[in-house]
Amino acid sequence: MYKILIDENIPMAAEAFSQFGEVTLISGNEIGPQNIQNYDILLVRSVTKVNKSLLGRSTVKFVGTATIGTDHVDTEYLRENNIKFASAKGCNSQSVVEYVFSGIFAEMTKLGKKIKDTSLGIVGMGDIGSKICKLANEFGFNIIVNDPPLAKKGLLDISVDLNEVLKADIITFHVPLTKSGEDKTFHLLNSENINIIKEGSVLINSSRGAVVDNKALLECLLRRKLNVILDVWENEPEPDIELVKEVTIGTPHIAGYSFEGKVAGTKMLYDALCEFLGAKKSWTPLLPHVDNNRIFVDNSLSKEEQLAFIYNSAYNNQKDNADFRRIINLPKFDQGAYFNGLRKNYPIRRELSNYHVITSEHSISGPKS
Repeated sequence: MYKILIDENIPMAAEAFSQFGEVTLISGNEIGPQNIQNYDILLVRSVTKVNKSLLGRSTVKFVGTATIGTDHVDTEYLRENNIKFASAKGCNSQSVVEYVFSGIFAEMTKLGKKIKDTSLGIVGMGDIGSKICKLANEFGFNIIVNDPPLAKKGLLDISVDLNEVLKADIITFHVPLTKSGEDKTFHLLNSENINIIKEGSVLINSSRGAVVDNKALLECLLRRKLNVILDVWENEPEPDIELVKEVTIGTPHIAGYSFEGKVAGTKMLYDALCEFLGAKKSWTPLLPHVDNNRIFVDNSLSKEEQLAFIYNSAYNNQKDNADFRRIINLPKFDQGAYFNGLRKNYPIRRELSNYHVITSEHSISGPKS
């Protein structure tokens, strides 16, 4: 039997992994060299930095992250030391898609924008970006995309220059964080190109904080009016409080925190561990039924207002925004703990597929990408 150390924020972890041995659950922030030495398996989320400093004296042979991003993991070190690695790529993509459209339609109704007259720029056409593109096309947006790596591989029909995407009415970022190479994404939006964005446009970043130069963004917002939605920040869990004050909607890196997304991440790691150990896959998560799952839509509303109501009914970004903004009035030494606490104690959020949308004419199932 194996000794398994798991971030306590990975849902259903004990239920899923106890068949393999002794499971210990602790906060991801507390996972360190001092308490990892005698474990065989480590399962984390993005708050834990997995590298030589953490694992150098350990006996860990399998590392899994229940996240789509892997920039917190030194995968080269794992490979060089014959430590098997698994991620949960794609597990929470639907959650992020719904977060983005919740923000888009909330801003569009506030600004009086119509879909048919609105251009949507998507930076990054991976799992999330492509789902947003597909759904936005069905809604009727004018779409422009940028993804040089995919374009070079011939996997994208049209990829325009980033500067062209930044001219769109709405710009949303969905790229991994890379700090080197021709197509690095570190500070992809920066002081040199941020002023291309038109006054009054909507800017969304739910990828990684450092994809957007936060200092340049703050300087821009102090001079010009942009409608900015940020879920990710440089220097998490201690974001620039002056920037928090200036954004339209701010949240503590929870775009992908739907219950379905989290559980899917657990299931992906479970399957990967079974394959690594040669064990039979015998665990399937059972998600509870959603009560009060009918969304009644006023058919007299505009298309944009209806969509805003539907998305807001499943996910209320204003509550997350209000909770997050309390960080502004906290002493600096309390801000990081508050940020992490919002994530650790995040309430259960269910995806739109659990809801039934009802209009005066007919009913439809929840929107899916």
